[in-house]
Amino acid sequence: MSPTDRLPSLLSHLPAFRATVERATPRDRVVAYAGSLAIVLAAIVARFAVDPYLPPGFPYLTFFPAVVLTGFFFGIYPALMNTAISALVAWYWFILPAESFALTSQSITALCFYFVVIGIDLGLLQLLLAAYAAQVRAHEELTRHLRMQQLVSTEVDHRLKNLLSTISGLVALSQRHAATPQQLGAQIRQRIQAMGSSVSLLRGSSHGGSADMRAVMQAATAPLGVTEGERLVLSGPDLELNDASIVPLSLILHELATNALKYGALSGDAGRIHISWRPMEAAGGERDAPPPKMIELVWREQDGPPVVSPSSQGFGSDLIRRMAGSFGGDANLTFAPDGLVVRIEMDARNVLATAASPGF
Repeated sequence: MSPTDRLPSLLSHLPAFRATVERATPRDRVVAYAGSLAIVLAAIVARFAVDPYLPPGFPYLTFFPAVVLTGFFFGIYPALMNTAISALVAWYWFILPAESFALTSQSITALCFYFVVIGIDLGLLQLLLAAYAAQVRAHEELTRHLRMQQLVSTEVDHRLKNLLSTISGLVALSQRHAATPQQLGAQIRQRIQAMGSSVSLLRGSSHGGSADMRAVMQAATAPLGVTEGERLVLSGPDLELNDASIVPLSLILHELATNALKYGALSGDAGRIHISWRPMEAAGGERDAPPPKMIELVWREQDGPPVVSPSSQGFGSDLIRRMAGSFGGDANLTFAPDGLVVRIEMDARNVLATAASPGF
């Protein structure tokens, strides 16, 4: 640590400087005024001790340094107290006529000179204290901004790695279900566009950012022209999702909405989709331990064309099950005659921004 770095640290131990950046406690005030009285008493004793050796005209010889030291160590108000005490002592004993508070031209001149010099000294000291307080506040503000910058940098790095990992998984998964390079490119573009819509929900949030469940639903389906209304019904409590779950859930919803537009309920004029979510208890659990809280998400299609169960698992089914697994849960797809029903269970600890969400 350099001398310029050590100086503010040393000054912070002095009551006068510490009081400029934090509120003084009653104990601090008692110590400050007791220390100030000790300084002025020492100055009085010293003035009487040196009086026989001084020529006339030096009534404040020991009082000037006493007041300045008081201000430097204990602050302006204790210094003003010592200013008054020193003026009275010097006026009574060391300004002619001695042992008298008589106002003569000599005493008035001496007192005015004293107060002018003390006023200049304390004014300069006040500027020093103000400069110290400004420096401390600037240092604290700089430290706060540096910490925030580090936090944002860490968060951006964390999210970028998650996004790249998700994109890598999408490419690998799409390769298995694409018949041509053109089909592969189209699938990847669609999924990345869906991710872009979900990432917009994270913009501007710091570490631990969150988004409402309903907002995630709307952001995932809106790019496809599917908005909340008669054909899309959203129902469920207000739940804040953590930033790690927003992108995977958006991909699930985008995939379901895409399939609904191509083959499902939204491919006709009468079809409807109902998305609901609710908190629930997980089945099972260790003995004597409460089962973990879960979130159940249900995607239900109605009044669409006849549903045909696929002979093999396609890209959408694979994606939904993989993403549900990242939530610590599972996905069940039912190809009912009246419409596809998808039930997804998610571990609340992996999904919610806080365990204090409604229902938990």
